[in-house]
Amino acid sequence: AKGYPDIATRALLRFLAFPSPRNGFSKPPVHALVDFDPDGLGILSTYKYGSFALAHENAALAVSSIRWLGVRSTHIMTEESVHQSQGLLRLSQRDRRKASKMLEQEVFAADGPECEWRRELQIMLMLNVKAEIQLMDARRSGLACWLETELSFDPK
Repeated sequence: AKGYPDIATRALLRFLAFPSPRNGFSKPPVHALVDFDPDGLGILSTYKYGSFALAHENAALAVSSIRWLGVRSTHIMTEESVHQSQGLLRLSQRDRRKASKMLEQEVFAADGPECEWRRELQIMLMLNVKAEIQLMDARRSGLACWLETELSFDPK
């Protein structure tokens, strides 16, 4: 998908992610790869928890099992990424305002369900950087190899 998800995209992802007779009772893992910026985390939050604007639809559209692959601060701070710093961008005033507002939301609260997301927003603000997914493709091994490694890692 691209950008903030619409209802149809969220409904399709939920249909694919949850077992039902219509999808053969399969439950494939769902992964998210989003930009390292406030909008990237906003998109991830919309898929996992829903949106404020359509709160009445969230229960039917949220995909609580979604796993965040990246892009994370650790991905942009590797030695290889630092040498490719042309892929790093400064946060705009809009980005900084959005990140600050997001830190006030329940999902991103210090005692909320997504402490890691909060930490990543704080790092973004402290470093004043953001990065697009394309930074991962600029690595020597490329995005495909990175994805293969990330998808084979089991955090359990």
